[in-house]
Amino acid sequence: MPVNSSPHQGAVSQKVPPYAWVIVAATALIVGTTYGLTYSYGVIFKPLVEYFNWNRATVSLVYSTGQIMKGVISIGAGWLADKYGVRKVLVTCGFIAGLGLVLSSRVTELWQFFLSYGVIHAIGLSGTFGICTTVVAYWFTKNRGLAMGIMASGSGLGTFFIVPAVERLLDAYDWSRTLLICGIAAGVLMVGAAATLREPPWRILATNTPGSPPSRSEGATVREGIRDPRLFLVGLSFMSFFFGMQIVMVHLVNHATDIGIDPLVAATFISVIGIVSIVSRLGIGVGSDKVGIYGGLLFTRAFLVISFILLLFVRSTGSFYLFAVLFSIPYGGEITQTPLVISKYFGTRAMATLMGINLFFITLGGTLGPWLAGEVYDSTSSYDWAFIAGAIAAAFSILMVLLTKWYDETHQRPRQERLLSG
Repeated sequence: MPVNSSPHQGAVSQKVPPYAWVIVAATALIVGTTYGLTYSYGVIFKPLVEYFNWNRATVSLVYSTGQIMKGVISIGAGWLADKYGVRKVLVTCGFIAGLGLVLSSRVTELWQFFLSYGVIHAIGLSGTFGICTTVVAYWFTKNRGLAMGIMASGSGLGTFFIVPAVERLLDAYDWSRTLLICGIAAGVLMVGAAATLREPPWRILATNTPGSPPSRSEGATVREGIRDPRLFLVGLSFMSFFFGMQIVMVHLVNHATDIGIDPLVAATFISVIGIVSIVSRLGIGVGSDKVGIYGGLLFTRAFLVISFILLLFVRSTGSFYLFAVLFSIPYGGEITQTPLVISKYFGTRAMATLMGINLFFITLGGTLGPWLAGEVYDSTSSYDWAFIAGAIAAAFSILMVLLTKWYDETHQRPRQERLLSG
């Protein structure tokens, strides 16, 4: 049976090796590239609609296909990383992600775009976040929340720099040349950063020495994790949370330009979300080290509900910027919380695989949200009902967190006390 795994288990010293911070920087670059490219879809959305004369539900479905593909493949990518090492898997992922965008730049038919962007590019991105968080967890016991926060801040920087850069490329070139440039740049950045990754000495020793104890890699096996109800409850919480979050990240620029805001200005709303979210990522990471995760989980979800209520009423440029700042709190905090929850409940023994399972739930929500919003707009010429659905999903996420907390307090902690008492 799985148990709560303390990040301080094992006899190995908690002193952080200097190379651990190289790992944090490299994974932040990979995560930043991943999220910057992902959320750039919101600014390339309308050019695709206009060039190919596709409706919004169809273009949303391509994105949603990529999300569910990432979720499915992330389980296998995590297993490969646990078995064969993080560097090999992430180098391969970086190459495939870049290739998918290069192929997307040449499409002439809808099915080709589904294949190149919704499948190939998505396969490349499938392992990045889960594996990056795992390798950071390997290197850190002390200050793990801080390290995770810095790593996750890469997604904010990627969103801040890459999304407006893509908008400016679209302004200077067409969508095809933009995707080609993005594909080449992404391949170089992700493969280069992944090549610097390595696993900590204690893990290499445990891998190369038959019978050697895993030391800081203690925790649940994959089978034990799957049998723990908390994995399912946490997955539902993240799924409903990302259902709403992805509605915003894919359709916010569309919504803003629909009511007359300039596309270049609308792209900066995503950039503001990205840069301000860095504060939330670091704050949630450090706060989790100090006071635990449940308060942070409830905090981010409450702000997501408030954000959707506000989004129903914003119309001016200034109010959109206010929304972007408010939304950056749940957007930023959740990315840090995801790996912290998995490491707290299940340790690091099979963390990449269990992160992959959790990411499947996340991408399932991220698949349904944007597609539903596209369908709602095509049917009503408005996103209002989609935003209401996002608020309801965020409220459901709060309920799942409370159920997880209740289960943890009434089942797992008493069991731990019995074990300790003999």
